[in-house]
Amino acid sequence: MLYVDGMNGLISHNETVQWLYTLVGSKFRLVVKTSLKLLLVFVEYTESNAALLIKAVNAVDTKRGTKLWSNVMEILDEKDGVDTELLVFAMTFINKVSKYYLDYFLHQLAEQHFTFRSLVSFFLICCVLDSLYRLY
Repeated sequence: MLYVDGMNGLISHNETVQWLYTLVGSKFRLVVKTSLKLLLVFVEYTESNAALLIKAVNAVDTKRGTKLWSNVMEILDEKDGVDTELLVFAMTFINKVSKYYLDYFLHQLAEQHFTFRSLVSFFLICCVLDSLYRLY
């Protein structure tokens, strides 16, 4: 995945990104850490990959009938919080994706073409980040 050809293949195959996000919900810590690390590399590779990841998350969680980002939120919701490295990966992951939302919204605002939908998306991301901040 780290090589350009592999990353371009991953970018063009959203089902693989969906599969990686599904693995974030695994009961095995090593699988969760590895899939979060790979998704972080994917999001950091190019800015447009965050949109592809969001599309994959929407597809997976809609198909499962759960709330969006439920796999990541379950990591943060664990009461024992034994694995701090996993919590750091999850927060970094959320931070990277939310940065895309913020950049997108600010870009739309700067062009004065923002829609009600982008405003609502930005507001929801701010609410999620605020609630995550209150958890810790």
